[in-house]
Amino acid sequence: MKRKQYMFAILVIITSLFLFFYFNHSSDVKESIIYFPIDPKIFFEKTDTVLNVPKKHDEDEYTIQWDVESTLGKKAYLRQDISLLFEDGMLKETLSKWGENTNQILQEKTINNEDSGHFEAISFHHAELHYPNDVIRSAQSMSYDQLYVIDSPLKPLESFKDPETEEDKINKKILDHATNQQLKVIWHNLIKYFNVPVDNYYMIPLTKIYDYSYIPLPGLTKEKTDQIIGGLWEGIYKNYFLGIKNDKGEIEPPNGSSLPLILLSKDMTHLLFLTETKSGSNIQLVQYLNQ
Repeated sequence: MKRKQYMFAILVIITSLFLFFYFNHSSDVKESIIYFPIDPKIFFEKTDTVLNVPKKHDEDEYTIQWDVESTLGKKAYLRQDISLLFEDGMLKETLSKWGENTNQILQEKTINNEDSGHFEAISFHHAELHYPNDVIRSAQSMSYDQLYVIDSPLKPLESFKDPETEEDKINKKILDHATNQQLKVIWHNLIKYFNVPVDNYYMIPLTKIYDYSYIPLPGLTKEKTDQIIGGLWEGIYKNYFLGIKNDKGEIEPPNGSSLPLILLSKDMTHLLFLTETKSGSNIQLVQYLNQ
């Protein structure tokens, strides 16, 4: 009897350990973005990031409607989209959603806000594709949107993506100038703090990475550009989106951090990712580029 009880206890322990490692491993696999060689035959049929202000709002605050959508040409083993929303050059909110054996991801979020602001959202759409003989490939894309919101006590709330009137142009110029001045100071301090020889780098704000969805990075092929961007977003997800390890070794939420500046080395050996956290920590991440 004792021997049977002993064997049963051992079986329970083994089963518990198996389930523990299985579910923890599954969680790690699902909630991650990993770059694999891109399958040139698989494309996203739709990728979209949209910001707008619903017509109904009260006098004290307004709501930003933030929608992210993507559809792949076929079902994938794993689909995941992440999105970053910046207000006046500072990270305001994040979005993330994954799904198994699906081709489509839909996300939406409403953000309450007050005062005028320039909002930018950039999204990374990713698919992990599994084939026979343990072959894994990926598909990826990006989408972007921006919105200027003018909240004045003297006039009704208005918003626009691109200025149409002379007044819109003036408001855009004012908001852009304030944001650019703030980021210029932050980036200058980061570059000085980490002693970066800027003449050796191409400097690209993170939201401008979207421009390289269809054109290559300076001095690179489109194939190499896609590889670098895929690896960049893998690093962003692990080391920025999920939390930033500050100079004290503590993990900070990314919200409130500055718009990251990407510096691509002109010798194509590495890139730098610079940002300042909400608490004021200077952060530098390095990604080495395989030739």
